[in-house]
Amino acid sequence: MRLILRLAWRNVWRNPRRTGLTVSATVFAVLLVIVFVSMGAGIHEQMIEDAVRLSSGHASISGRGYLENRTLEQFIDFDPELARQLDATEGVVGWAPRVVGFGLLSSGPDTHGIAVLGVDPDRERWVTTLPERVRDGRFIGQPGGREIVLGARLAKSLEVGLGDEVLLYSVAYSLEMAYELFTVVGTMKLPDSAMERGLAVVHIADAQAFFVYGDRVTEVAILAGSADDTAQIVSAVSAGVGDEVEVHGWPEIMPELVQFIFLDDAGMYIMLLILVVVVAFGILNTLLMSVLERRREFGVALALGLRPRAIFVLVYLESMALAALGLALGLGIALPLVLYLVGHPIDLDNEAMKGAYEMLGFEPRISWKLKPTHPLGSAITIFGVAALAALYPAFKASRARPVDALRSV
Repeated sequence: MRLILRLAWRNVWRNPRRTGLTVSATVFAVLLVIVFVSMGAGIHEQMIEDAVRLSSGHASISGRGYLENRTLEQFIDFDPELARQLDATEGVVGWAPRVVGFGLLSSGPDTHGIAVLGVDPDRERWVTTLPERVRDGRFIGQPGGREIVLGARLAKSLEVGLGDEVLLYSVAYSLEMAYELFTVVGTMKLPDSAMERGLAVVHIADAQAFFVYGDRVTEVAILAGSADDTAQIVSAVSAGVGDEVEVHGWPEIMPELVQFIFLDDAGMYIMLLILVVVVAFGILNTLLMSVLERRREFGVALALGLRPRAIFVLVYLESMALAALGLALGLGIALPLVLYLVGHPIDLDNEAMKGAYEMLGFEPRISWKLKPTHPLGSAITIFGVAALAALYPAFKASRARPVDALRSV
């Protein structure tokens, strides 16, 4: 066996050009697979973080049925015990109580239907980026001031600016008409254009007073350290609340984002599968040509008494050596490249691409994320494909007959 290993390694370098082509194909495949898989993971993580930091959080606590109906009827009684439980839950970075309602906002002859988001400005900074998205003016301040922050497009549609008063009216929890004048103190620029046209933020105490809601809240948004911690937090929080309360993770809150990521992953993996198949046929073609060029060599070896099994092992080991060399070089190039890209995301300057990202509600940026499974899975896949591609050339070499091989010279 040691002799066959030595012969296989020596044969790898007998034709440097052929070896270079085979190794290059493997390197190319490994590089593209790792780069594209890492890019997909990075973009998806960025999408999730943009979405949860824009409004929902990684998880939320709400009244039973709120996710389906989203009315004031589904509420929770937010008490100090729940606050202590959230503070003690491992993985929770921040939480923020909210009152979410719907109404009409008017200024002069213009009226728009909006979502009213009542927040605690101090806690909201720990969960979402809404306070950071104020471009003109400031975020809401102390309760009781009847201050309101509008999406920039909503403010433009209503033709209002800082210091202007707008009339908010809706139906309160008590089923009586609610209306109140609020003063515009800021406008927000949001990546989601629909949200920017239909969102108004007020203080949670003002929202509770406006909707005659008492101490009730419609939801508590929870921010985790990362999206991977969501399931753990949902399980931990669910264990400490009653049956009248529901805890949902971001996949349940935003099922459309889950579907988008699934379809995007499916398209990427189909493209990578096509790439791997093309590379496999390239490797197969190179190895088969090598076997056909060495028919005389195999014929002499068989005539001298070398068994067909040994020929099969020899050719197969040559193929695996080429694949291993290509994998080593590919990983050596791909890993530093992806690690660099992880620390240097690319901001998109192309207007068409920026518009497409903003239409989906995400920041126009291409990010990468390298997980241990990316190089490991890529290496196993490429090596497995190379192993399959090497079977036929090795089998063909072992089935050669000495007489036919010698006559072909």
